[in-house]
Amino acid sequence: MSAETKLTVAGALAAVLSIPCVAAAQINTLVPSVTLDFRYDSNARFTNDKTASDNGDFIASASPSFEFTRHGRQHDVSAFYSLTADHHTSNTELNNISHSAGLDLSADLTGRWRFGLGDRANYTEDSLRGVGFGEGVLVTRTDMLTNTAYVSLGRAASRNTDVTLTLKDYVQKFDDPALVDSRTDSAGLTGRYIYTRTGTALLSYAYTNFRFDTNGQTDIDTHGVSVGVEEAVGRSVKVNLGGGVEYADGLNGDGDLFYTANAGIEKTFRDSVMNLSFERDISTPTGLADEISIKDVVTFIWDFNVKRNVFASFYAGIAKHKTEPEGRVDINSYIAEVSGNWQPYRWLLLGAGASHYQQWPEDDFGVGLTRNKIFVNMTLIGPEWRF
Repeated sequence: MSAETKLTVAGALAAVLSIPCVAAAQINTLVPSVTLDFRYDSNARFTNDKTASDNGDFIASASPSFEFTRHGRQHDVSAFYSLTADHHTSNTELNNISHSAGLDLSADLTGRWRFGLGDRANYTEDSLRGVGFGEGVLVTRTDMLTNTAYVSLGRAASRNTDVTLTLKDYVQKFDDPALVDSRTDSAGLTGRYIYTRTGTALLSYAYTNFRFDTNGQTDIDTHGVSVGVEEAVGRSVKVNLGGGVEYADGLNGDGDLFYTANAGIEKTFRDSVMNLSFERDISTPTGLADEISIKDVVTFIWDFNVKRNVFASFYAGIAKHKTEPEGRVDINSYIAEVSGNWQPYRWLLLGAGASHYQQWPEDDFGVGLTRNKIFVNMTLIGPEWRF
């Protein structure tokens, strides 16, 4: 584990322990667990379809973890830590270890004011597993460290209106010198107005600074405004719709306008929930270039109860990542996954599933690939310790 990750974990534990105790006012719980996962990966080396030979491999993983929660009269705290170790049967040089830790704190300062802070740190020796679908794209395996820290302050202006100020810092570092490290700092102000019992209107402004660690350090500033609505249509349907514009300064000395958008619909049935969503946003291209990335992501999720203690899920998504202003990165991808879980006992969760991932480029990186996975896993859940 890197020094930065150790400091983050130590800081999280120190923050939890420093919260003042009020007799009989808080409940602390700690739940340990361990997950054993066995999977077949058809493209363990994540190589180009044009040059790939037989890259399939069987991989075994062990992931111990714990979750901590604390509920007080005027504050809530949650923290977690997990370690994952991967062992490859054939490609043993790809064996790796990853760490993940997080902390969230929320507190009621007064009847109207609320404070929050949090941190997420992830260190992995396999960056290909560290970036989730829709978050970004990668073309090589390397060590990766990411850290997200935030602090927020909210005020209830009235019974139906509240305003929240959020400051956030996101750091992304790679061991491979060919990849570009980055830091993203943002400040956002969001207002929420509940106009009916089923409807909410949102208005926000955000300033973001993208800083890329290149020979001639690149800084890009963006200013964005957006509006949106969330509405419950009847008892079983929820919809949301929003849009906005972002002005980016620092693109080769020029400024440019980009639009952002989000839309979604959720339908609840007797034994299942379907969710279809779209998001267009600005982010970093996960180390591939010192440009901002415009991402368009469409996802479909169907979760349903087969019967008591048996659950199944279908997930599908398609994404496009293109950087501006020069478009050095332009990669499309899609994923489809089906999985199921059975929990015969409180302490045992069994799972299985399969996924298909494909990526095709429209840029000079030329990394088009296909990856199929079949997996089974078992999670042993420890007793809930209260103190």
